[in-house]
This record gives sequence, structure tokens and C-alpha cells, in this order.
Amino acid sequence: MPIKYSLPEIERRWLMDIANVARLDDVPFQLIEDRYLVGTHLRLRKIVTADKQMAFKLGKKYDKTSEVSQPITNLYIDAQEYATLARLDAAVATKRRYSIQGGSLDVYVAPNAGFAVFEVEFVTEDAAKHYMPPGFVGEEITGDTRYSGYALTKP
Repeated sequence: MPIKYSLPEIERRWLMDIANVARLDDVPFQLIEDRYLVGTHLRLRKIVTADKQMAFKLGKKYDKTSEVSQPITNLYIDAQEYATLARLDAAVATKRRYSIQGGSLDVYVAPNAGFAVFEVEFVTEDAAKHYMPPGFVGEEITGDTRYSGYALTKP
């Protein structure tokens, strides 16, 4: 049974060696700070776009319903609400997100500087199942909790 107000997030993820990608120096990116609130399943996210616009979200991911899908709920909040919630104890990761090859390349700034993950989101599980990733990706880590966003807040 679907969780009220949630949408399915259907994605696959791969480890990346950014040396296998063309130079990123001139590629626009979003700077993302994820704050995983301690004692909860909530993620507070600040996004700064290439043109310095900011967006703030409070999200919750629920247990996976399949290897590639899990319900997620996001609520867009304002800067004041973000500042209030950002005072809570959290595990934090900061990354640069580049849009390349129909997916997202996340290159971590802290705490795991240089660590990179390529991910693609899909509309259906069938599309995810039949997707052929680009040749530059490494090992698939979809569903591997060692590489969850929260796990990557640890050095």
C-alpha cells in the first residue's frame, strides 16, 4: 500500500572514477548540503544552483519497496525554516551535482572529498531494469547501504 503523500523514487547508482569523465571545470553544478537529522529518517537539504539561487527541502525516505524503488516525501521550506531545522544535530555531507549523460554525477566535497557516484532516476521500474549505463561508470551500488547518502556522511 502506498504511503500517503509519498512518490516512488526509482533510481540506480554506480561508483565512479571521475578520471573517466571529461573535465568538469566548466560544467555547471549544484552545490548540495545534506543534513541527516540524528534519531530520525529525515534529510534536510540545501541546494545552491550554478546561478546562486537557493532551495531548501525537508525529505523523508521510507523502506525500499524493491531493489530500485522506495517511497519518498519532500517538502519545500523557506530559508528561515531551514535555519531553524539546521540547528538540530545532524550527520552532514556536501557534494557537487553535475547533470551528465542523462543522470547525475555527485562528487563529494566533504567528508569524502573526491568520492563520486553516478545515478539515474526513472519513471518506472521496468525502465530502470532495462537501462544500459554509460561505459564510464564503475560497479553498480544500487541498494548497497554502505553507499547510502547517510553512510557517506562518515569519513
